[in-house]
Amino acid sequence: MPRQTLRNSVAALCTGALLVVIFSGLVVWFRSDLRSEIHLKIIERDAAVLYPMALQQLADSSVNEPSNPSRALAALLTSARQKGMLAVAVFDRDGNTVEFVPANQLFVELPTDDYLKLQGGAPVSRYHPAFPLDQYFAGVSADQRETPVLEVLLPLHRPGSAAVQGFVRYYIDARPLSSELALIDARIDRQTAVTLLVGAVLIAAVMAGATFSVHRAQRTVAERNERLTRANFELTLVSKASAVGQITSHLIHGLQGSVDGLRAVVAGPKSDPSNPAWESAADYTERLQSMIRETVALLGDASADATYELTGRELAAMIHKKNEAQAAEKGVLLEVSEGFAAPTDSHRGSLLCLIASNLVQNAIFATDPGKRVSVSLVDAGWGFVMTVADEGSGISRSVQKHLFKPGRSGRPGGSGLGLAICQLLARQIGAEMVLLSTGPDGTSFRVTLPHKA
Repeated sequence: MPRQTLRNSVAALCTGALLVVIFSGLVVWFRSDLRSEIHLKIIERDAAVLYPMALQQLADSSVNEPSNPSRALAALLTSARQKGMLAVAVFDRDGNTVEFVPANQLFVELPTDDYLKLQGGAPVSRYHPAFPLDQYFAGVSADQRETPVLEVLLPLHRPGSAAVQGFVRYYIDARPLSSELALIDARIDRQTAVTLLVGAVLIAAVMAGATFSVHRAQRTVAERNERLTRANFELTLVSKASAVGQITSHLIHGLQGSVDGLRAVVAGPKSDPSNPAWESAADYTERLQSMIRETVALLGDASADATYELTGRELAAMIHKKNEAQAAEKGVLLEVSEGFAAPTDSHRGSLLCLIASNLVQNAIFATDPGKRVSVSLVDAGWGFVMTVADEGSGISRSVQKHLFKPGRSGRPGGSGLGLAICQLLARQIGAEMVLLSTGPDGTSFRVTLPHKA
């Protein structure tokens, strides 16, 4: 298992465990709160039942004993005969003991805290799961020392009066209540256990699904990164091969005319060294050598990433120097003007020079002697604009349809590679080459090269 996948799995496991712990804590807290609330409501239930009965008994006894409040309160002791009633004690409004049943009760008194609570007019209910009978009753056997007891204290007042007349305390056998509470607790515990189990399973399922999705996403990202890296590598190779191929194509295209001329000279008369053809052969050879040196230098700069700045004047001089001999031989006037305000790097400048040379050579071929070929270099602010214009007869419509495709040329014996190579070289440096105009008055091409970002 990869290290990253293992780390993600451990993180998911820890996160899931933390979520289970938090969920369990919340469920247990809600369970405890719900249990306490239910217990309180059930414990207060008996007080709610006894309170109206006690008030009714007090009202009835008050009618019979209107002048003796203590006797009226003592009438409440008859409640001791009810089933499950362990003891009853009656207190006057000052908290003093009036009477109690059974008589074996020990230390029958109303605690101060209870007295103060009852003064507020609300009943008090307490559940004692293990009430110590031997501490409150005399003669209790050893096997009955503790039992569940419900203690209920009620404030007493006459009907229509808010004044407290006295208090009564009941001790009730709470074994049925204890069983009921136990059943409720068992039911709550079962529900809590089921909730915890279902919640833990759901959390585990969600975390497992999330972990699986993350792993699958990571695998997908890793595969795509690998493909992207491979594609970038292949694209780099293609780009380098394309650049080298374009430069090599330029070399082959440039060599084609010179080799044809040299071959024609060599095939001609050779015995007379004073024959002008030999001078042409030397000229062709010199052009071949110059072109080879230029291409080799360009390839060397590209492979070594060696760049330097070329000013507009230097670029114009390079274009003029490379093409002035051919223009002079044809009798064509070559004009190169520059308006560069900013330099460009040598790689883009050299390729721009190659494009210009190809266009200029085509323009010289299309221009009659005595006419003009002009090259202008202008900085347009956003980039460089180079325009090559001749005063030839224009490009035919049939050639225009396939202008930048190899195999179609307006020159006799031409291959059509020149403009196709220029187009490829322009794309290589981010430039755009278009046919600006053509007709009986001449042809012009424009090359736009944006400034480097």
